Amino acid sequence: MAFLDKVIGYGDVSEEMDKDYVSEFFFDDEEVIQSYQFIRDQIILTNYGIYEVDVQGLSGKKVEVKFFPKDTIKTISFETAGTLDFDVDIKIGVTNNTVVNVDGAAYSEPLSFKVPSSQAAEAKEVVHLVKEHYLF
Repeated sequence: MAFLDKVIGYGDVSEEMDKDYVSEFFFDDEEVIQSYQFIRDQIILTNYGIYEVDVQGLSGKKVEVKFFPKDTIKTISFETAGTLDFDVDIKIGVTNNTVVNVDGAAYSEPLSFKVPSSQAAEAKEVVHLVKEHYLF
C-alpha cells in the first residue's frame, strides 16, 4: 500500500532525504530543516527557503528545481481528513509561482501536497516548521 500511496500523491516526511537534485545549489551554511519525499518529487525546507523538486517524464531525466526564498512564503494552510477523505492537505502560499488557468488569468499557485492521515502529526510539524522559520 505504501507504493500506491506515493503514486496517488502521498509522501513521507523525513529530516534526511536524497538531496542530490538540490545540494549543488546550497550555500555553504544552508541546512535542511525537513524534507518531504514523493516517489520522485520532493519539497525540502531549508534555513534559506523551500525547494520544490519536480521530476518530469517517464525516464525522470528532466528535473525542475524551484526555490522559494523565505520572504516569498506568505501563508500555510492545513486541512484535516474528512469522513471519506483519508488524507490531510498542506498548502504553502508563495509569491512568484505564477501559473495561467484555462481562462488565461495568471495567479500564484501554492505548493500543495497530501499526507496520509496516519502521518497527521508529522504534517502538523511541517506546518509548525514553516510558521517558525518563514512566517515569523
